[in-house]
Amino acid sequence: MARGDRGAFDELYRRTSPWLAVRLRRRCADEQIVAEVMQEAYLAVWRAAGAFAGSAVGGTAVGWLWTIAARRLVDAFRRRAHHAKPPVAAERAVVPAAEDEALAGTVGGDVGDALRQLAPELREVLQAMVLDGFSVRETAMLLRLPEGTVKTRARRARIMMRKALA
Repeated sequence: MARGDRGAFDELYRRTSPWLAVRLRRRCADEQIVAEVMQEAYLAVWRAAGAFAGSAVGGTAVGWLWTIAARRLVDAFRRRAHHAKPPVAAERAVVPAAEDEALAGTVGGDVGDALRQLAPELREVLQAMVLDGFSVRETAMLLRLPEGTVKTRARRARIMMRKALA
């Protein structure tokens, strides 16, 4: 892809677009915003493919793609916030999300047990900040919470994790 190979880009899109769409929809119920973010993210990946150095520092192309898409989603929320109310977050499904199942499969042992013991609102903040790499402000925007609430929940989650792992 870094050399302009359209076939490589098509393959990346084929393999990652369903996964990316699901992750974005979990954070935003507005299909138009999700479509815009996906288009912007893949365009950014195509344009900057030559600059990707993630494998040299232990990163992956999928992680890089998610970072770009997540930041584009925050940007979209900021743009829309000036014109209308922020979009309503998607409702949580009763069935565990594939992302949560994958997390449970990779984060096992005591850490996995401690994560599962957290209240959903604490786990949600911890996931956004630690696993997805969002800042306090970005997490507040995505979860539609005041920044102070995000900070408080993150602190409570970390304290509970320390106690559970002690």
